[in-house]
Amino acid sequence: MAANSSTIFASLAASQAASSVGQGFSQSAALRSKGEYEESLYNINRNFAELQATDAMRRGEKGTAAVRSLTRRTVGAQRAALAAQGIDVDSGSAREIQDDTRLQGALDELTVKNNAWREAWGFKVAAFDSGMRGQFARMSGDSSARSTLLTGGINAVNYGLQSYAYYKKG
Repeated sequence: MAANSSTIFASLAASQAASSVGQGFSQSAALRSKGEYEESLYNINRNFAELQATDAMRRGEKGTAAVRSLTRRTVGAQRAALAAQGIDVDSGSAREIQDDTRLQGALDELTVKNNAWREAWGFKVAAFDSGMRGQFARMSGDSSARSTLLTGGINAVNYGLQSYAYYKKG
C-alpha cells in the first residue's frame, strides 16, 4: 500500500512540475505581450506629441508672418495718412512713428515665435516622456516574464524533487 501511495504522490508531484512549467510559459508570454502592448500605446502617444510639436512650430511661423504683414500694412497706412497731410514721411516725428511701429511689430513677432517654441518644447518633452515610458514598459514586461519563467522553473524542479523522493520511498 505504501508503494502504491508513493507512486500516486510521485505522479501528482510530476504533474505539478509539468503544470508549473506550462503556467510559467503562459504567464511569461502574457507579461511580455502586455509590455509590448503598453510600449506600442506609449509610442502612439509619442508620435502624436511630435506631430503637435511640429504643428505648434508651423502655427508660430504663420503667426509671425501674419504679424509681419500687419506691421507692413500699418506702416503703409501711417505713411499714406502722413503724406496726405503734407508731412515728410521720412524725417522727424513721422519717421519715429514708423520706427516705433516696426519695433513693436518685431517684438510681437518674437513673442509669437517664443510662444510657439515653448508650446512645441512642451510637446517634445511629452514625446520624450512617452518614448521613455514605452521603453520602460517593454523592459518591465521582459523582466517580469523572465522572473515568471524562473519561478516556474524553480517550482518545477521542486516538484520534480518531491516526485523523485516519493518514488524512492515506494
